[in-house]
Amino acid sequence: MPLPAFDELPFNARPDLTPYLLHLTKNTESEDECFGYDNLVSILRTGEIWGSSSKRGFIKGPNKAACFMDVPFASLKYVLTPENSDPQAPRYEPYGIAVTKRYAYGEGCQPVLYLSDAETTELQIPRSELWRVVRFEVSKKGWISWLHEREWRCKGNFVLPSTVQAVFVRNTREAENLIDDLATSKSGFKCRPRAVIPLTVMCQGLLA
Repeated sequence: MPLPAFDELPFNARPDLTPYLLHLTKNTESEDECFGYDNLVSILRTGEIWGSSSKRGFIKGPNKAACFMDVPFASLKYVLTPENSDPQAPRYEPYGIAVTKRYAYGEGCQPVLYLSDAETTELQIPRSELWRVVRFEVSKKGWISWLHEREWRCKGNFVLPSTVQAVFVRNTREAENLIDDLATSKSGFKCRPRAVIPLTVMCQGLLA
């Protein structure tokens, strides 16, 4: 039996699946006084998502990695909770970019390995590959689990195509501003989205 092509997989047939990967930005005010919107615009201007390191995120080992979520668009409402979007120490904010899984995989992006510390040692994961590992520990004391994020990662920085399907902003005002910027600066963006989607509309309001 021949293997299915990408478009034959059930990504578009089930509400819990998606053919896209999402990278969400957040404010970095403590480092460079940039808001989540500013960081999204910077990604579009440079055409690149910078990898995070162990100093700035949860990446193990010596290599940086760019991080994505395998989450349907409408479910972002339940990712952007008040706890995750605390302005003082946000994990995520309602700004991001969508790329197809097919493109992302071709650029070296893969699902992470959810392993306990003991399993990481037992399987002898090379230090150079630890960027792919996310800690998963289960015991009577509790759980350390990020399975709900369905994370994918790319080693180092992630180079975007010249055109992506969509970017996300918080509301319609910001969508209008970004569309105006894209229209007036033809050469100022290395990556241009086909759509700018306000998440307050897509998700029928945000929890944050």
